[in-house]
Amino acid sequence: MKKKTINVYLLLSGLNNFGMSFIAATYATFLIGRGLNLLEINLVNLAFFTTLFIFEIPTGALADVFGRKRSFVISCFLWSASFGFYAAAENFPNFVMAEVIGAIGMTFATGAFQAWLKDKLEFHGLNGSIGAILAKEQIIGRLIGIAGAIIGAWLASRYDYGPWLAGGATMAIAGILAIFLMKEEYFVPKKFSFREGWQETKTVVRQSFDYARKNHSVRFILSASILILAAVQAPNMQWQPFFSNFLADKKILGFIFASISLAIAAGSWLAPHLLRKWPNEKLMIIAMQIAAGAGIVMAAGANSLSIGLSAFLFHEIGRGALKPIADAYMNDNIPSKERATLLSFQGMACHLGGMIGLAISGWLAENFGIPMTWIISGAVLVFGSMLLIKNGFAPASRRTAD
Repeated sequence: MKKKTINVYLLLSGLNNFGMSFIAATYATFLIGRGLNLLEINLVNLAFFTTLFIFEIPTGALADVFGRKRSFVISCFLWSASFGFYAAAENFPNFVMAEVIGAIGMTFATGAFQAWLKDKLEFHGLNGSIGAILAKEQIIGRLIGIAGAIIGAWLASRYDYGPWLAGGATMAIAGILAIFLMKEEYFVPKKFSFREGWQETKTVVRQSFDYARKNHSVRFILSASILILAAVQAPNMQWQPFFSNFLADKKILGFIFASISLAIAAGSWLAPHLLRKWPNEKLMIIAMQIAAGAGIVMAAGANSLSIGLSAFLFHEIGRGALKPIADAYMNDNIPSKERATLLSFQGMACHLGGMIGLAISGWLAENFGIPMTWIISGAVLVFGSMLLIKNGFAPASRRTAD
């Protein structure tokens, strides 16, 4: 039963990653081709982050009411609908609507899918960490994502809507398979109303804010999260039009995305080695953010594809190393009884940073161009990270607060 459950989880996760990856290399160029400017592209994604921020906790509550399986199935079909809507969309309001649908779909799966895996294994007496399974999921997702991005770029070179239709069909298939393959014999529905869900949302925010306000370590990691998410929205959204200036064929964007995925994976692999050599999570977080910011600035000033891509991949390695280090620091410095609440609030802080970054970088790119926007974003990340070195933000070394 354990092996079958894990295989179902990895299969459905892999299909979802595969479906999402079809548009990974051509998303921005698709929107530009449909008439949007750089500011409008960012505003479309601002709608996505805002929806995540609003629906993150309420949809988690719905999973308690109706079950993790139903929540995941709903997520798959909402994503499929979002991609189908995107393929046919022709104007800004339609793209915003597609993003809202997709964001709600994402929140239905956030937490619920992993909770299904954990609860299912525990129901059959298999306790313990699922970390190894999640690590395997990440590896599979990256490899599948590379293949999907390359295929999607090839489809886009023929029909701009091709990647959206392929991705939507793949996620619909994942939803259909989930109906038949996911079992929830452990599930006992809870009495939970929409009003109680909203009250829980307010309680989570209030409790998390109070704790973060008083705790130096949490305040540091939340500040760092907002800073990095705000600063990287420019390269996140603009790398495709930026590198397209050096390319004769958009199919190459798929291979560039593949190199980005490998750079992130390399950074994730590097993180534990760095921590063993320099066991100070706070300073490593600051160092990785400074490295990422410097890479963005160097890429912006490049006059060739090789130099620009090398600098961009350097920034991605820093970002790849940053997440596991930041996660370790957060978990090392919060008490177990507050853990779920504070991690939820950290997710909200990331969404807030993304919202800020999208609004500002979109306006900058439209008025001053992509290179200047990247220089400003990278500089803000470098100097903002340096400000976090101040001792008032957090202790300099790890401690366990459990």
